[in-house]
Amino acid sequence: MPGITTSTEAKKVLLKKAYVQAAMDLFDRMDMVLVGIGAVEPSRLLASSGNVFSSQELNQLPKQGAVGDICLQFFDVAGTPVRTELAERVIGISLQQIKKAKRVIALAGGKRKVHAILGALNGRWIDVLITDRWTAKAVLETSAG
Repeated sequence: MPGITTSTEAKKVLLKKAYVQAAMDLFDRMDMVLVGIGAVEPSRLLASSGNVFSSQELNQLPKQGAVGDICLQFFDVAGTPVRTELAERVIGISLQQIKKAKRVIALAGGKRKVHAILGALNGRWIDVLITDRWTAKAVLETSAG
């Protein structure tokens, strides 16, 4: 799970910490990565839990074409990374580092994640998808349509 800082300055301070660097150095050496695929629209639970991204920041994502994320690295439905100001506050693995792993397994399901799953598949960010049959059917129907 990525870390989210309150500002770019806070991120710079944390990146200087030895324990943060030690963890981040492992990203390039992972053989298998297990990730979730997030939808741009947060769940009701996340939205009501004091989400660290403001509603104004979240509203910018669809305007930039983002449909989903893996580890808060956003992408569009074609799977192309979408660079956002939010990334300036995230400490975590990049999509390029994820792609270096021999196997990337994603878990995601639900109606609101269909386009996000399509983006992850189209971008070839994942190798294996674990989902429910209703979501799988919706992904197949949406990609065919």
